[in-house]
Amino acid sequence: MHIPPIYKQTGWQRFLVGFFLGGIISYFVYLFMYGTLFEDWVKEKVEMEGTIHDLERDIEVLKDNNEEMNELQQEGLLIDEITVAIEPDDSLELDKLIEHELKEAIKEEARHMIGRSVNGAVQNTPLLLGAIENKVYELDGFRYKVAVKQLIISEILYLTVTVETDI
Repeated sequence: MHIPPIYKQTGWQRFLVGFFLGGIISYFVYLFMYGTLFEDWVKEKVEMEGTIHDLERDIEVLKDNNEEMNELQQEGLLIDEITVAIEPDDSLELDKLIEHELKEAIKEEARHMIGRSVNGAVQNTPLLLGAIENKVYELDGFRYKVAVKQLIISEILYLTVTVETDI
């Protein structure tokens, strides 16, 4: 029995070339889809790690002040959370990432206030304002100074700040 030579038939040649080209194209499509999904996964992972890191620091602060908190809960209110708002400045255009990093840096400066009584926080207000306003925040090669415009102390510590560049 004789097997006909396939390499002489153009139909089979076109089929095999199409098969290999389709395989190569589908491989590149697969790589693109996998890269896009992997990039999204990395972004989500970084956000979750940041959230976990914040929560772990909050747990450490609360564990350190556990005995003090038990006594203070009987006496009055405690600060549970810090909220920072940045007032928009038309002359200084901050992108969302810089704004988020700046908020996180300000929260880090005020983190020691979590777990304290409202009365104790009122007494330490000048120290908090000095710590926040006297620090120069360096983000992405730029230096920023903040001024606290409004401070509200309750169960949630509200800070409203204005941002200016430090030359």
